[in-house]
Amino acid sequence: MNKNGWGLRAELGFLLLFLICLLIATIGLHRLGIFGSSDEKIGTIELTDKSDYSEMESKLVEASVRYYNNTYPNGSDDTVIVTIDTLKSNGYMEALTDKLGRECKGYTKVLKTGTAVSYIRCSFYKTTGYNEEYE
Repeated sequence: MNKNGWGLRAELGFLLLFLICLLIATIGLHRLGIFGSSDEKIGTIELTDKSDYSEMESKLVEASVRYYNNTYPNGSDDTVIVTIDTLKSNGYMEALTDKLGRECKGYTKVLKTGTAVSYIRCSFYKTTGYNEEYE
């Protein structure tokens, strides 16, 4: 036999090491949200709890309406877009974060009539009708 080549044990050992590394990488990517749908759980955190996101949307609407009333005391002739960044920089609210601690983006449309609709985008949730151009 040729003693200078790879043996079966060495090949199986490297194959096992490769599979373990692949498994760890897959689990890590899954936890980051690269694999899987938003209906899955990460650990014990339920990602599809819509009430948390609707609560965030409500907070965004409240802060946006306060900002709108202070900035436009006589109202506006057009629809006004108020972003989370604007509200944070003016001290109307803190950053919105999901259960994983990731910061959410978002904005509120304040219509001429004074009604407001908020839209947020988080890691595993996006409000229907969200438009990234308004960020």
